[in-house]
Order: sequence, then structure tokens, then C-alpha cells
Amino acid sequence: MKRVFSIFFGEEEARPWLVLLCLLLSGVAEAASISSLLPAVTALAGGVTAKSSALNGFIRDTVGAFGIGSDFRSLFFIVVGLMIVKSVLSFAAVSYAGMAAARVSIGLRRQLIASVFGARWSYFAGHSGGRFANALSNDAGRAGDAYLLSAQFVAGLMQNLAYMAVALFIDWRLALAGLTGSVVMGLSMGSLIRASKRAGFKQTDRTSTLTVYMVDVLANIKALKSMQRYDSVLAGITRTLKQLKRTLIKRELAHAGLQEGSDAVNATVIGGLALFATTIWQTPLPELLVSGIVYFQIVNITAKLLKQYQQYVQFEAAYVRTRELIAQMQAQQEVLTGRLAPKLEISCRFENVTFSHAAAPVVEDVSFDIPARAITVLSGPSGAGKTTIIDLLIGLNRPDAGRILIDATPLADIDLNAWRRMIGYVPQELSLFHSSIRDNITLGDSTVSEAAIIEALVLAGAGSYVASLDRGLDTDVGEMGSKLSGGQRQRISLARALVTKPQVLILDEVTSALDPQTEAEIVANILALRGRYTIIAITHRPAWTAIAGRLYRVGGGTVVAEDKAATS
Repeated sequence: MKRVFSIFFGEEEARPWLVLLCLLLSGVAEAASISSLLPAVTALAGGVTAKSSALNGFIRDTVGAFGIGSDFRSLFFIVVGLMIVKSVLSFAAVSYAGMAAARVSIGLRRQLIASVFGARWSYFAGHSGGRFANALSNDAGRAGDAYLLSAQFVAGLMQNLAYMAVALFIDWRLALAGLTGSVVMGLSMGSLIRASKRAGFKQTDRTSTLTVYMVDVLANIKALKSMQRYDSVLAGITRTLKQLKRTLIKRELAHAGLQEGSDAVNATVIGGLALFATTIWQTPLPELLVSGIVYFQIVNITAKLLKQYQQYVQFEAAYVRTRELIAQMQAQQEVLTGRLAPKLEISCRFENVTFSHAAAPVVEDVSFDIPARAITVLSGPSGAGKTTIIDLLIGLNRPDAGRILIDATPLADIDLNAWRRMIGYVPQELSLFHSSIRDNITLGDSTVSEAAIIEALVLAGAGSYVASLDRGLDTDVGEMGSKLSGGQRQRISLARALVTKPQVLILDEVTSALDPQTEAEIVANILALRGRYTIIAITHRPAWTAIAGRLYRVGGGTVVAEDKAATS
């Protein structure tokens, strides 16, 4: 139960003290309204008797001090007025809590997104994107619900304390009975709440597993459909769904058990109290009626609290898992220490650079230059380390030894964000957004003009193709660009890299899956850009080595310069 308070009071986005103030004032108004019922009922019953409670006389004296009569009509309007005040304050508290829950949910999503983009590349590369997608779309929303339920729980607790205070002033035995009944109800329903909590964590984890699996499946849907290889995939999904179904059934059984069980305990305790009050304590009728209302509220609110807490623990897992993921990513944040503005006029130079993945060395003590405004080709077999070299140049990975220089300035001293803004990158695994050509080129940046988009398309060799489309730049490219051919996707990706007018253009096996004619066209487009950009191409295709101004063979941990296939 400790976490329910830590969530309510600990969330930065929530500002809970306003909610708590409204709840306190609401509790005071409710206690006062219920207490005012006592002299009102006493007036109907014929007046004060020797067994009337001290609270009865205190309220009558307090009302009289304000010049208000202690007749039923006057007291009735006081009761109604206080109940209205209580309702307004409760509405304000619960409404504010609802808005706070929305802020908590959005705040968690904002932290998740910031943590994802700020995490070290090696951390992000080792985790499935489906996990982040599930946390962002599902868990963060349920975490907001957890906050709202925590606020409702605190509200109910404050309300119960107010009733307990009234009961204490009417009859201490009533207060003790109310406390005992609440404890008995809580203990008897504890196992069901623990079962709900376990189900909540299992539901959260299995939903995350299912989302991760489905993201991977959808990324490979074309191959699966083409080869009709659904059976094993569906079997894996079915196993996860069965586990999730069992979890949901256990959750619903625990929910139904608490619902009906608390009602049964509630009826038993109220019946026992009524019997004691009438036969043993001989409570006067006004006190008995008001006490009955108070005690019924105490037990009823306790039952409601248990149900709210049960709901809370089902959502708590989403909050916990989201916070855990944020903490993991924040612990893996990329440390950017460089402050110098990047400037590339001469070359990028690797000096005695060594880098390993885990214990496996990828490059060892390599030194080479990448001339500015020329075409440099890194060639070699798959797995030789070509992409790793590029990741080092971008700053996604850091050398284990040696250094990388940009015009004689160590990359470690350069502002990496500014350096990356100078880079246009076209990856090997193309995956366009399911949106328009315009959005895929601008990536949602509204400051990019249409003229800049068209210029980038022309440079990428896609200007005439896009102009021929009925909707032009607003043409939808389909899921991952499925409505376009391979060459068209490559050109759109190239235009995306060129639209910000970068100084460095990095091409990672961009024509490896294209036919020779399309490859030749794209190579010709790139050759036309020589002199305007520092172009680095990762490839083993002869068409690229033929245009290289500087050609390096990568393999066996080394980078060796070869004879140029063409002069720059």
C-alpha cells in the first residue's frame, strides 16, 4: 500500500497538495453535515434526553452561537448546505485528480520519448522497439489510470477518517466497531487483492511480450506471407494469448470475489452492530439513526476503498514497468561532453582507432583519411566492420582506443548534436513512414520549404517521378513504403538525407537490393553530387568502386587503402 501514496504524492506532474486540500475541506464539510443530522433527528424525536451524546449538545450550542435555532427545519437546511459544499469540494478534488492523471500519463510519455532519443546507441540497438512502443501506447496510459485510482483511494480514505471522527464523538464504541469492521474486511479480502496484483503484473508483462512479437512479425510480414510461413508464428502468438487469457480470468475472478465478498462481510458487520446497539448499548433513537448512517458509511466506504485498491494494483504494474524502463534508459543516457562547433574543410581522420563489440574486436589500430567534398568508398564482405566505422564517425559508438579527428579537432571535443546535424544518412534497411512523400522527406519539420523538398528530389533523381503522380508530394507511400519500388524508396530516402543541405552524405549499401540499371542511375546521381558533399559509401558493388575518389578495403580488423577506381 506504500506505493499508492508514493504515486499520489511523488508524481511531479500531479501537484497533489491542491487535491489534498480540497479533500480535507470536503471531509470537514461532510463530517459537519452528518454531525448536524444528530440534533435535527433529536428535535424530531422530542428533544434531548439524559442519554443524548455530548456531540449533540455541542452542535446545538454551536448553532445557537450563530443565532440559528435548533429546530428541525433550521438544522435541515444546515445539513443540506454542508452536503452541497462537500459535493462541490469533492467534485473539484476528483476533477483535478482526473486532469492530473492526464498530465501524469503525458509526462511519462514525454520522459519515455526523451529517454529513447537520449539513450546510448548500444543500449537502444540491444532492445526491441516493440517494448518501447508498448510502454508508450499502453503502459503509460494505464499508469495514468494508476495515478487516478491512487487519488480516488486517498479521497476515500480522507472521507472515511471524517466519518470515523464523527463516530468517535457520538460513541467511542461505534468508532472502535467501525475500525474493527474495516480491519476485518481488509484482512478477509487481502488474498484477493494480492491475486489481483499478481495478475496485473502478469498482464502487463505478457501484453508487452505480445506487442514486441507482433512488431517483429509485422516488420517481416511480406516474407511470411510470400512463403506462407504463418504456422510457427501463429503458434507462438497463440501461446502468449493463452497465458494472457489465464491471467485475465484470474483477475476477473479476484474482482468478482472482492465485490461479492465485501458485500457479505459488510452485511454481517452492520447487522452485528445494530444488534449490539439496540440490545446491549441501548443507544437512543437519534444517536442510533445517525450512528447507523455513519457506521454504514464507514463500512461501505471501506468496501469501496478495497475495490479501488484492487483496481489500483491491477494498473500499478503498468506504472512500475514504465518507471523501470525510463530509469533504465536514463541510466544509459549518451554523455555529450564536446562543446566545439564542428567544421569540415579538410578531412575526417581515424588515428589508431580500436573498437570491439563485447569481447570481439571489429577494428584494431586503424588509421585512414576521408577527404572532404570527395567520394570515399568502404568496401569489404558483410560483417567486416564497415557500418561500425560509420557508427564511430557519427559518434554512435566511441573508440576503445585512438581518436577520430574532424579537421584536426578530436570528435570527443565536438558538439555531437551539431556534428550530426551536418550529416545526411541513408541506411541499408529502408523503412519509410506510412505517410506522404512530403512527410517522409521533411520528417514533420514544418520549416522545410516545398522548394527545398523539390530540390532534394531533383538531386536524388526522383523529381520527374514525383511530379508525374496525381497527388505529387502528398502521395501516400504505404506501410514501410510498400507502394513504391525499391529504387523509388531509395530516392525518397536520399532526398530525405539531402533536404537539410548536409555537409556529409553517408550511404550504407543503398543499392544492394536493386537491379543494375536502377543502381547505375542512382550512382550517376551521387557522382553528380561530388564536390558539393563529403560522400561516404559503404558497398561492395563495382559500380560504386568505379566512382570512388578514395577506396578502402575493410576486413580482418584492418582498413587498407586500394588503388583508386577513379580520380576525384
